[in-house]
Amino acid sequence: MSAFERGRRLIEKWFPDRHILVRSNDSVSQVRIGKYAQLTLASVGVLAITWTVGVSGYSWYLDQRLAAREEQLFRSELSYNQLIARVTESQRRFGEITSQMEDTHRNLLSMAEKNLMLQARVQDYTSKLAVSEKEKVQISALRTSMDNQMNALQTQIDGITNRNLALRDELETVETVMSRVMRERDQAMQRSKKLQSELGEARQRIADLHTIQKQAMQRVAETADSTILELESVLEMTGLTMDEVITPPMKPQASGSGEVAGGVGGPFVAFEPENPEDEQFVNVALAVGDRMDQLVSLHERIKRTPLGEPADSYYLSSSFGKRKDPINGKWAFHSGVDLAGPMKTPIYATAPGKVVFAGWSGKYGKMVEIDHGNGLRTRFGHLYKVLVKKGDEVNLKGKIALMGSTGRSTGSHVHYEVLVHDKQVDPIKFIEAGHYVFKNEQETADND
Repeated sequence: MSAFERGRRLIEKWFPDRHILVRSNDSVSQVRIGKYAQLTLASVGVLAITWTVGVSGYSWYLDQRLAAREEQLFRSELSYNQLIARVTESQRRFGEITSQMEDTHRNLLSMAEKNLMLQARVQDYTSKLAVSEKEKVQISALRTSMDNQMNALQTQIDGITNRNLALRDELETVETVMSRVMRERDQAMQRSKKLQSELGEARQRIADLHTIQKQAMQRVAETADSTILELESVLEMTGLTMDEVITPPMKPQASGSGEVAGGVGGPFVAFEPENPEDEQFVNVALAVGDRMDQLVSLHERIKRTPLGEPADSYYLSSSFGKRKDPINGKWAFHSGVDLAGPMKTPIYATAPGKVVFAGWSGKYGKMVEIDHGNGLRTRFGHLYKVLVKKGDEVNLKGKIALMGSTGRSTGSHVHYEVLVHDKQVDPIKFIEAGHYVFKNEQETADND
């Protein structure tokens, strides 16, 4: 089984022909939705859902990134505030140490004054040394004690100086950290502005995508309308009407219980899009879908309309309608056209269809009749040899016979008929319409 056949069976399985009942007053009509129309609608729905999910996911991703950046900026500001608090505390401690140093300086001045006083006393004691050796010893002890106090004071001053240096180092470290935090804060603000700009650009791209999709849908609709008009003009060239080539809806078949088979129903819930632009897009999509359904149906019917030529080389030896009979010379109605050519010229099917007759048919001689559906059939008479049998499926330009002169014939030719609902029509109109169709298809292929 080919891939095409498997695909066709899957489509028939999942998208069988469906019928919608439409009731108006006391009449009931049925609308058929073909499998290709369902497949088209399903494809449009899947594309719309995929596009919506993709845009929503991208918007959510941008929101998450923006939230993360805002949280990082908040943490940077919090760290900055904490550093400001630490600097304030350090300044307070520095003030306390400075105050302590001022107190110590005052104490040193006081002790210096005391030292001067003590020196005066030492001088007094020295002057009195001669008087009393005991006083000299006391003065010596007092000087030693004074020296000890001076050393202790110097040690205390050294400790305060060291603490001041350490505090200065710590302050320089805090200033360095603050500078780094300020740079990080500025970078975070720049990244936040950049993300805001990217978010605006993404929203603009989404809006542009909406516009492009609408324009594309409108172009598709215009192309479909133009193609439909061209195909309808082809039908007008053949003399057929839309009702003659488009199969009318099938009437519903009643079941044994008297109910209509294949019933449908359910509550009516109106579709209300959240965004007016979405509603407009849906309306355009539905309109395009209807046009495409109409185009597909019309194109499929045109493909099965006998617009081809029965032979590659021929000339018209007898036209359709009233003529004098070539054998008895009496006026008669000619139900087809006679296309003359050399004996054994290949005869081709003028459209896809099914062979419903292949063999001898009285005055037609050897004849082939092909059913193309929707009441359209073609006949090929006076054949030299038939190359197909009843039940065969043939394609456009499929070789079905060889030109001959069997039956009621005066020479080598093929009697070609086109029947619409069992009524013969002029085949030349179909051949001329086919010239127009195949010429346009060739021009399109050359342009591609």
